[in-house]
Formats: sequence, C-alpha cells, structure tokens
Amino acid sequence: MESVKKGSVLRRGQTGGISLATAIALMVSGASLAQAQQAEQAANAATQASPIGAQQGTTPRAMPFQIQEQPQVPRASARASDGRPSTATPLPNKLALYAGQAVVHRVPGSIRRVAVGNGEILSVHTVGSSELVLIGTQKGATNVHLWMADGTQRDVTVDVSADSGQALAETVRVLLGVVPGLTVTPVGGNVVVAGSDLDEGTIAKVGAIQKLYPQVLNFASTDPVGMRPMVQMDVQIMEFNRNALEELGIRWDTMIKGPLGGSIKDFTTNPYFRVLPKDDDTFQDIKDSLPMRLPGTQTYFGIATSIASSINLLMSQGKAWVLASPQLSVRSGGEATFLAGGEVPIVIPSVLGVTQVEFKEYGVRLNITPSVNSQNEVLTTVMAEVSRIDPSVSVQGVPGFLTRRTESEINVRTGETMVISGLIDSSAAKSADKFPILGDIPIIGKLFRSDGFRGQRTELVVFVTPRIVTPSSPENRENLQRGEDIKNSLEGEISKRQRKLIRPSTK
Repeated sequence: MESVKKGSVLRRGQTGGISLATAIALMVSGASLAQAQQAEQAANAATQASPIGAQQGTTPRAMPFQIQEQPQVPRASARASDGRPSTATPLPNKLALYAGQAVVHRVPGSIRRVAVGNGEILSVHTVGSSELVLIGTQKGATNVHLWMADGTQRDVTVDVSADSGQALAETVRVLLGVVPGLTVTPVGGNVVVAGSDLDEGTIAKVGAIQKLYPQVLNFASTDPVGMRPMVQMDVQIMEFNRNALEELGIRWDTMIKGPLGGSIKDFTTNPYFRVLPKDDDTFQDIKDSLPMRLPGTQTYFGIATSIASSINLLMSQGKAWVLASPQLSVRSGGEATFLAGGEVPIVIPSVLGVTQVEFKEYGVRLNITPSVNSQNEVLTTVMAEVSRIDPSVSVQGVPGFLTRRTESEINVRTGETMVISGLIDSSAAKSADKFPILGDIPIIGKLFRSDGFRGQRTELVVFVTPRIVTPSSPENRENLQRGEDIKNSLEGEISKRQRKLIRPSTK
C-alpha cells in the first residue's frame, strides 16, 4: 500500500482523483493513498446526501450562508415528492416561527436554488420541487431567497422568536385588559385563555381575539349563577284625555327637563297616612283633630316639576287615568314581564273535528330587558301594550281587539325618567234624541229629533325610571323599612284584637 510522505508534491494522477485539500491532510498525517481515496469518497457521499450544503465537489463545513441547488424539472407544478398534489399552505412573504418549530410551505412553480441568509437561525430543506421545510433554530431574523425554474426570484423574511407564545400572550393581555379571574398562559405555540364566572362582554371579546389569532385557545366560561346588578324599574302607564292635554298646553318633549326633587313636610300620626282636611277646615280644626303628642313631621320626596302639577290636576278632574304602576325588579340582562288584564278563550276547529281552545291575553302588558354597564348606565328594551276587546268586530263569535303597542330601546342613567308617548286612540259616538214615531218620519222627522256627535281622543304615555338596587342602596333600605313598619303595625293591631277576644269576662 502506497503512502504519502510529508513534503512531497501530489499530482492529480498520482492521488487517484482526490482533492487538493485531502492530499494536504494526508501529507500531514502520513496516511496511505487507499485511505485517502476512501476518505474522499465518504466526503463526496456526505455532501450529496446533505439537503443543505456547499456546492457539489466541495468539502462541507458549517457556514452562516447556505445555498442549495435543485436539479431541473421539466414542468412547474405544486406536487409532493410522491407525485400527488401538495396539501401544504402557500409560502407567505413574511413568516414568524419560534425556535424548534418546523413548518411546511409550498411555492407555485419549481424551485431551482435556495439561499438562507443565516443558517444558524433558520434551516431550510426542500421536499420535491415545490415544497420547503423551514425549521427555526435560534432567535433572530433572516431571509430566504428562492430562484425558480422559470427565471423568477422571490425573497421571504423570517422572524424566529425564542419563546413560542410569550409575545402573543402579552398581546392578548393588552387586548383583554385586567379582568378578575381571567388568566392568559402561553403553552407551546398556543396561548390558553382560561377563567370562570366571567361576564358575557369578556367572553365575546375573547371570541373576537380568537378569530384574529387562531393560536388562542378559549377555555373561559361565564358565571353560571350570574351575580349581576339588580335593576328596579319604576313604570307608570297612564292614559290622558288628549283634548285636556291640549287645553293645558302639555308638551312632553319640552316640559320634562329631567327629574327634580321636592321635599314636603306635614303633620301626620304615622308614616303611611296624611291628614286630609276638608275644603272648609281651618288650621285650628286640623290641629284639634291631631293627637296631643305628635311624633314629628313626615317628609315626602318626589317629582316637583310643573309637569307633575299638570298631571295631578288632570287626575283630579278625571281626565287622566293610571292604567298600571308596576315596580319590577330584574337582574342585568334578564327579562321582567307584567300583565294586568285577562284572557279570552278562542275556539279553533281542526280538520278531524276536534276543537282546541287558545287563550288570547288582553289588558296592560309590559316587557322590560335592562342591561347595566360599569358606569351605572342602563340600556333597556321596553315593550308596553294596552289592548281591550272590541265587540264591534268579530268572526264566528271570536271578538277582535283594539291594541296600542310601543317598543323602544332607551339608554338612561340610574334615576333618570324616560317618557314614551304618542299612542293616540280616537273614538267617535253618535247619539239621537227623538220623539217616538214622529222622529222616524222622513224629512219632517228632523223637526222632532236631535242628533249629537261626540268624539274623544286619548293618549297613552309610559314613564320608565330605572334604578340600580344593591343591598345597601337607599331604595332597598327604604323598601325594607316600609315593609318592616307595615308588618309591625299589622302585628300590633292583631295583638290588640286577640287580647280583646280572649279577655276573661268579669261577673
């Protein structure tokens, strides 16, 4: 076996086709020519088998700049290595990876050559003629340049992050803000959003972020109990004589400027009933009717505007009626329903001769759905309906209904009053006073009769005042105190009557 001596000059024919670099290494180590040929063949085989390396015929070594050249293909089609159509996603112009992540992308046409700006940050492998496997190695930014078989070139910017979901998790935290009970945790390449007892607004926001970032996994849930603010809805449904309103000059849009408070003090013996004097009573008469010991004056608080005085005047004259005055309590996001009226049975025949009975509601109906935000602003949907039976219209004994309905969505602050008006009902009546027999004679009968026409117009007005109620709110304490006082008063009255009934008789 021939050996290579140090300091000798090797020619290409003497070394059997080994490279100059290999020959120099043999001169230093003193290896034989056969060993040199085996080393050269192994190096060439490793170079050809490596997916990314130096050009053919060079010894591979670690270089930041890497070029891979692909053989020419006769046609440019996006197909996998086995000939089937590629299912990989198209390669974008900007790509974000994290260290250790591998993605597969396809490009239109055939790839001839691939160059990576920094091979220590990104590793690129080709699969077939139109697919690339990109593997993030370490944090940094680089680019990938592609030479296509048709002569075109393309450049792709790649950003490799050290942590897969940390940056996205920070973005999600900024978008959601500080929410009690909500956690945002990066897990691998995803971001997990978890939490319980959350409101619907936060859940909707997480869903919108999930659509923007598919890596976000939503494990948040709403509060099954739903401890939300309670809203007390003070509603008054009134009907006014339209002619009387015009006589007084009431204009709902200009006269009501918001709730104003007024305080009235008068002498009373209990917190429930006032002293109602007669028209001819003087102060001396009122004083004499009071007990010797007065517990003090009672204060009444309410609306003290000119519109309240006008309404009270109409009510005292019988030209305004309170159809319903419910006080409904409902939690934020819930629905409260009120009905004061009745039901009319309606018989519905079927094909087989079996009749069914359905009931149609009529009267005063109210549906309210309030929602409260963090600024104590109330958004509520109000549906008010007033209906009555119309016996003048009937089909097969089933009467018709006269209905006035309004449905509005209002936005007010707690304690403010909203007025819904404009539902006008017009009715006309005709009356005739005539002399019997003579009043029915044509032409001359008008001399013995008197015809009268009477028209009436009424307007339906709905007053809505929402108040947010908590266990410590003044409204709730006032209601509790009023209920406690009524309870104590009734118990005291019952005890007095019981003592009278069980008092033993004296002989």
